Amino acid sequence: MSCEKRYLLGRRDGGEDGVLYVGRYLALDGSQGAGVYLDVLKPHAALICGKRGYGKSYTMGVIIEEFARLPLAIRKNFCVIVVDTMGVFACMKGWEGIRVFAPPAHRREGALPLEIPSCSLSFYDYCELLGIEPLSEHGADLMGAMDNGPFEVEGLVKRVKPGSTLSGLLRMVASWGLFSGSATFDALLKPGSISILDLSGYGHEPRIRSAIVASLARALYDIRVEARRAENGKREKPLVWLLIDEAHMFMDGDTRAGRVLTNEWLRQGRQPGLSLVLATQRPSALGKEVLSQADVIVCHRLTLRDDLEALESARPTYVKEPIQEAMARLGAGRGAAIVVDDTTESCHVIKIRPRESEHGGGEPVVYLD
Repeated sequence: MSCEKRYLLGRRDGGEDGVLYVGRYLALDGSQGAGVYLDVLKPHAALICGKRGYGKSYTMGVIIEEFARLPLAIRKNFCVIVVDTMGVFACMKGWEGIRVFAPPAHRREGALPLEIPSCSLSFYDYCELLGIEPLSEHGADLMGAMDNGPFEVEGLVKRVKPGSTLSGLLRMVASWGLFSGSATFDALLKPGSISILDLSGYGHEPRIRSAIVASLARALYDIRVEARRAENGKREKPLVWLLIDEAHMFMDGDTRAGRVLTNEWLRQGRQPGLSLVLATQRPSALGKEVLSQADVIVCHRLTLRDDLEALESARPTYVKEPIQEAMARLGAGRGAAIVVDDTTESCHVIKIRPRESEHGGGEPVVYLD
């Protein structure tokens, strides 16, 4: 690695340790040049975007592979958690120690059970999950039930008015087997671990997905804030890299998950050691706040005007070329991307390296006899 010229994203001072190999510089004539690497020694907020079929999920898979290949001396300092909304990364189970977790009702063979601590959801999380207004009669009844100490969801049923609509909604939530008063996130916080959370079973249930991500993101934030205060030359809780595919599903400011990820992770996550990688087909759906907070942007081919205008509005002053003109240099080939690195204030066109694990995000084909 030390003998070749290379581009290091997210770090000014160079060095060969703690980097992920993501691809190579792509010249105007289509030839590939110097290697391109991403720093992981410091917290980052990264955005991966691109229209369907041009490498967005593929690139995230490359990053996951590279995390798995890091020397244990570096990898043990953090854990990696991947929110997989479509089940495209579940096929990486067992690859270089990668583990897959899934909710009990949708767990595939070989996956570990994913349970959410009942008390990790706030009152407002439960209101969003149940579809009730916080200031309504049901909201007041729920708040009173939650104020009576730690609980299982089944226990909340006994604390609200018998036979009410709220009671029925809570019974429905309890039947999912997803929330447990004894559950913890300790398994996901194992130093050096890479955990994929397969939420593809909730494809028609955005409120459930939002509740899971809001609960997880808030808990991890609180854990790392507390751990950061106590650190004195020894790390009790690992730093966290949270990777979210199809991030537009969660980053809407009207959802609890969107508020937690924006307010805690993007705005305040650097100090406690939280890194966030968001992948989406629709960068315009994330909002300007998200685009402006990203210090590394990997942009595959985009053609929708709204998306191009959103990126253009967030284009840093050191990027002289308009986004649409830079996009034209990518061509129609898959895997090429524009990379904007705010740390080094540079912009590159790169070709993502080939995957070695199975890529679950490809399109199915019609079999012809």
